Amino acid sequence: MIPILSLLSIVIAITIGFWKNINVGLIALVFSLIIGYYLGGIPVNTIIGFWPVKLFFTTVGITLLFSIAKLNGTLEKISKTIIAQSRGRKVLLPIIFYFLALVIASVGPGNISTSALLLPIGLVIAYRANVSILMMATLIITGSIAGGLSPLAPNGIVALDLAASNGVGDLGFNIYMMNVIAMTVFSAIIFLVLGGLKYRGEKIEVEKAGQFTKHQIITLVSIFLLIVWVIVGGINVGFAAITFSVLLLIIGAADQNEAISGIPWSTLLLICGTAVLISVVNEVGGVTLLKDFLASLMNNVTAVPIMSLLAGMMSIFSSAVGVVMPTLIPTTVSLSAELNNVVSPALLTVTIAVASHIVTMSPFSTMGALALASAPAMVDKKALFKNLFIVAFSSLAFIAIFLGIVASFGYLN
Repeated sequence: MIPILSLLSIVIAITIGFWKNINVGLIALVFSLIIGYYLGGIPVNTIIGFWPVKLFFTTVGITLLFSIAKLNGTLEKISKTIIAQSRGRKVLLPIIFYFLALVIASVGPGNISTSALLLPIGLVIAYRANVSILMMATLIITGSIAGGLSPLAPNGIVALDLAASNGVGDLGFNIYMMNVIAMTVFSAIIFLVLGGLKYRGEKIEVEKAGQFTKHQIITLVSIFLLIVWVIVGGINVGFAAITFSVLLLIIGAADQNEAISGIPWSTLLLICGTAVLISVVNEVGGVTLLKDFLASLMNNVTAVPIMSLLAGMMSIFSSAVGVVMPTLIPTTVSLSAELNNVVSPALLTVTIAVASHIVTMSPFSTMGALALASAPAMVDKKALFKNLFIVAFSSLAFIAIFLGIVASFGYLN
C-alpha cells in the first residue's frame, strides 16, 4: 500500500502545484515527511540527506555566472552580433535564432535562461519582419532545448547526475548529441511546414550590435576559460563558475544583488524538493512498483516509443528536470533487466531526457509561457496559446516515432 501511496503523492503534488500555482518542490517536501517519516519509518535526518547538494551547488554556480553575463549585456551583444550576419535576409532569421539558441544554451545558461534572453528579441524581430511568430517562438525554444542538455547546462547536469547515481553509468555526450539531432530534425520540419521557404529573397534592416565593452570582453573570456577548465582540467563546473563569477563581481561587471536575484531559485527549489520526494518514493518501493508496471507494457519494439510518450505526456503538465527525469530515470536499470536487456538502461535514459524536453514549448511549461509573455502586444495570444499546444503534441508524436526508429538501429544497445 505504501508504494502506491508514494507514487500517488507525486501525482498529487503536481496537481496541487498546477491548480494552486504553488512550487511543486515545496509540496514534495511535505509529502516526503508524510510518506517517508510517518508511513515509511525513514528517519528525518535521512530524508534531509536526500537533498541533492552537488546538483544544487553546480546549478547555483552556472546560473550565477550567466546571470552576470545577462545583466552586463554580454549575451544580448552576442545575439545581435550573430543576427547581423543574416544581412537582413528573412529566410535566415529563424534559422540563425535556432542555432544561436543552441550554442548559447550549450555553453552554460541552459534552455530557460536562453529562451528568456532570445524570445523577446526574436519575436519583436519576427513581428517587424512579418515572419511567423509561431515559427520563431518554436525554433528559439527548440534551439534552447537542443543546447539545454549539454553537459555544461543545468538540465544536462541533472540528467547525467541521475544516470550516474542510478547505475546507468557515465553517458558523456550521448544525451546531448541525440537531443541536438532530434531537435534539429523537428525544427527543420516545423520550418518547412510553417512556410519558412516562402521568405526567400525578402530582406529587412537589422540593428548593429556595436562594440563590446571591457566588462563584456572579460565576461566572454571567462566563459571560454570556464569551458576549457571543465573539459581539460576536469573541475566541477559549479565551482569553476562560482570562481569566475566572484572575479567578475570584484571588477564590477555586474551588481551582486541583481546577479544573485537572477539565479532561478524557484526552479532550484522545484528540482531539489522533488528529488527528495523521489528518493523517499524509491526507499519505500514506489520506483520498483512503477518499473514493474512499465515492464508489463513493454517489449523490445514498444519500450522506447512507450517511454517517449510517457515522459512527454508527464512533461507537458509538469517539469522535465524537476519531476519527469527524477521519476523515470531511476527505473531504467531494473526495467532493462525486466526486459531481459533487449533495451539498455542508457537508451531508456536518453529517451526519457530527450522526450521530456521536446514538449516544453507547451504553454503550461516555462518556455511556452515565456513565448506568450514575450510576444508583441498586437499578436493574438489566444491563437498563439492554441498553436503552441498543437506544436507540443505534434512534437510528442514525432519523438516517439523518431526515437523508435533510432532504437531499431541498435543505438546504445
